[in-house]
Amino acid sequence: MISNELVEWLVEEKKMSIRSAKDVLSRCGRICRMLGIDAIDENTFKQLIESDKYNECSMFIKSQLKRTVTLYSEFLSRKEKR
Repeated sequence: MISNELVEWLVEEKKMSIRSAKDVLSRCGRICRMLGIDAIDENTFKQLIESDKYNECSMFIKSQLKRTVTLYSEFLSRKEKR
C-alpha cells in the first residue's frame, strides 16, 4: 500500500519521526478531500493554489499543505526511478 511506503520513505529518507510522517500522510488525505481528487499528481499544486478552501486557510496551514505536495511529488518521482 502506498501510504505505508510513503511513511517509510519519509522516516528513512527525510529523517522524519513516525508521527511527523503520519501527519504528512494525513495532510495528503486532507488535500485530496479539499480538491475532490483521488490522488496527488503533477497538477495538484496548481489546483491547490487556485482552490477557495485552500485560500481560506491560515498561512501556517497553507505552508504545511504546499510542503506535503512537494514531499509527495518527490516520493513519487523517486519511486518511479526504481
